[in-house]
Amino acid sequence: MSCFSVSLRSGSSGNSTFIRTESARLIVDLGLNGKRFAMALEEFDEDPNQIDAILLTHEHIDHVSGVGVVMRRHKIPLYTTLSTFNKAEALLGKIDYDLVHLIVPGNPFTVRDTEILAFPTSHDAVDPVGFRISSRYGDVGVMTDTGEFDQYAREGLKGCKAVYLESNYDDDMLWNGDYPYPLKVRIDSRSGHLSNFEAGQVACYLLENGVEALALSHLSQENNLPELALETVSEALQEAGAKIDLDVRVRVSERYHCSVPFILE
Repeated sequence: MSCFSVSLRSGSSGNSTFIRTESARLIVDLGLNGKRFAMALEEFDEDPNQIDAILLTHEHIDHVSGVGVVMRRHKIPLYTTLSTFNKAEALLGKIDYDLVHLIVPGNPFTVRDTEILAFPTSHDAVDPVGFRISSRYGDVGVMTDTGEFDQYAREGLKGCKAVYLESNYDDDMLWNGDYPYPLKVRIDSRSGHLSNFEAGQVACYLLENGVEALALSHLSQENNLPELALETVSEALQEAGAKIDLDVRVRVSERYHCSVPFILE
């Protein structure tokens, strides 16, 4: 047995991460349609009818667009905060409200025998969270869509073996690019996103606290490049004394395809 995790899609075109522990099959966010979701799972011999829960980080369309149809089609329970559900409800369409489970950041809950913790993140959504999924083989953290790595995030991710970490933009590409100035300010703010440089700082903290695998996720299509994110974060880790692929594996999550899985044993 092992703990298996993989990014099914990552970026503003749609986000979804699959995590299989020893007792539960979980989806964090679902920003792709029902057909693509099923096809993505099939790549790993997984059945959407066997998914135990959808965990929703926040209500933005690239994280929630496929939730309603997949809930209707496969009867999968949804776990989300009350504020996020109220904001996302119109996007979900007609659903079975008995499938909705409300969670509170900071209060652990279980799906089957897997313990899960939602922790607050800093983003321009109504009640955004990241997730820590516990496993006997090592915990998995998911934190995208946050403008800062605050104490909640530090405590939420400390000790995780695998982390799906936002590395949204390169500073030079953002500030020298074509985005309107107010949008640049929003992205760079505490309620926006993490830059590659900031992701490198977070990666060093996680390295000190036991991380073994990092998936750089939610890259901007306009303000970043996969090789740039990988280079920036890898250099930060190397400066901290880490040997890439020996002390820690670093990968970039794919935008339009399933990524290479992480397996914790």
